Amino acid sequence: MGKSKELSEDVRRRIVDLHKSGKSLGAISKELQIPKSSVQSIIRKYDLFGCVSTLPRSGRRPKLSHSDELKLVKMFKDNPGTTKVQIWQELETAGMQVSLSTVKRVLHCVERPKLSSKNQDDLLLKSATGAELAQQLQKVGVGVSACTGRRKRAAKKPLLSDEKAQGRLEFCQKYIDWTTEDWCKVIFSDMSSFRLFATSGKGLVRRKDEASLGTCMVPAVTDPDAVHVWGCFSSKGVGSLTVLPKDTSMDEEWYQTVLQEQLLPTIHEQFDDGKCFFQHDGAPCHKAEVITKWFKENEVEVLDLWPENSPDLNPMENLWSFLKKRVDKQKSSNCEQLQTLIRQEWFTLSRDLVQKFISSMPERIAEVVKKQGQPCEF
Repeated sequence: MGKSKELSEDVRRRIVDLHKSGKSLGAISKELQIPKSSVQSIIRKYDLFGCVSTLPRSGRRPKLSHSDELKLVKMFKDNPGTTKVQIWQELETAGMQVSLSTVKRVLHCVERPKLSSKNQDDLLLKSATGAELAQQLQKVGVGVSACTGRRKRAAKKPLLSDEKAQGRLEFCQKYIDWTTEDWCKVIFSDMSSFRLFATSGKGLVRRKDEASLGTCMVPAVTDPDAVHVWGCFSSKGVGSLTVLPKDTSMDEEWYQTVLQEQLLPTIHEQFDDGKCFFQHDGAPCHKAEVITKWFKENEVEVLDLWPENSPDLNPMENLWSFLKKRVDKQKSSNCEQLQTLIRQEWFTLSRDLVQKFISSMPERIAEVVKKQGQPCEF
């Protein structure tokens, strides 16, 4: 049986008034057409608390226990160079299902020193602009931005000429009607570089006095070695991954070998005899005549018109970013170790993860059409 509608405060006051006038519970129930149990409950609450208004409820049970919060704070303090998002991902990997906002709420209280009552009063009483308020907060140890109270980095997107923006728009208009199911038949591919001693994003520290701690420092290497890899994936999961040999140029001969030895096995394994499409960008070696001929001979259908300077349209970029964060955390000391880590982490990427990236394709396409070919937010 569903929960009944809550009685208004006027009705509850009427119940109390009738009770004070000497009427019995049964008489009040009969007069107001309210269950006797409800009448009794309202009168009991009035006797205990002296009011008829709804009292504050306890709310939903906290997702994290006090012990869990202490463990989270300890993890945060023991790893001062990690971000809140990275800590949240580690919790997810460990099987603790908790939202990112919960992690931020718990750790935000650890990061920011509490204001004294005097400082709070000063800030509340002072009528200040955003910049003045920010200065006052910084004086008491709280670093905020003058405009929003939180600093954010500007998003980096490729600079697009009118011609390239038009190419992006034409591509998206062609595939605007494709559903997630259609995009699940596509094998996405891309090249990427992994550098030794790399960090995914800027290195972060917690407070000013921690900047010189060894755990908060990032090793800087002039012209570090890099490992170049080619990979592909579809809604079926990750496909082949291959490393470009050192001192090997990325020409059509090398690319044809990759297609023959890496792409074809992935197609046969993931789609068998079912229909699928292949996606690759407009790199010079991809557009070579010998490559076009290879696709025809092997009956591989390629998505048309893939636009230049469009990493925001390729979910492979999101996968690379996720993979690099995992690899960077393990601090490889040489290229051989880096290659091993890349391969190990590649094959641990889940099918659910890649499906999540692919499911965003209709939204990416629609946003680029709406923005007339300009970058989307992915």
